Amino acid sequence: MKRPLLLLVLALSVLLTGCRVTITPGTVSFNARFGIELSPVIQLFEPTRGSGATYVVGDSIAFRILTDRSGYITLSAIDPDGTVYVFARNIFVRGGEVTTISGVDSRTIFTLQPPRGLHRVRAAFTPSQTNTATFSYQSVRGDDNWTRIIVSEVRPYDVRDIAETRFFLE
Repeated sequence: MKRPLLLLVLALSVLLTGCRVTITPGTVSFNARFGIELSPVIQLFEPTRGSGATYVVGDSIAFRILTDRSGYITLSAIDPDGTVYVFARNIFVRGGEVTTISGVDSRTIFTLQPPRGLHRVRAAFTPSQTNTATFSYQSVRGDDNWTRIIVSEVRPYDVRDIAETRFFLE
């Protein structure tokens, strides 16, 4: 019994080289390098029901984020079908405070629509607002292209971070 567990741990260590996995009671946080050096700015990023929570079509969703400094967050997602999109840009967050982002402004809320399945969401932190005219997520498909455009958008900043969370839509 101990040998299979040891082999599993060794295999995971090889697979996760270059990644940081933090396990605390009840949570697992996964941070990967995205081809550029990131700053450890984002301390918490998850849906308000928790990472991996299940929602149904029509539910509202909000995200809790905690950063160690003030700056701006852009939220983008990839649907189960591989479509990438930005749904909030340049949302100001105050460092050291948990901010709940429930819409692009105080008058709107995020409402979930199909497709059903696993949705992954990334928060990209920059110390100042990003140029919305320079980077377009329109017609972007697939995980590699999603990563490439986020990295291109945050690369000009000395302080930058990217965190990912997920939820299921039934």
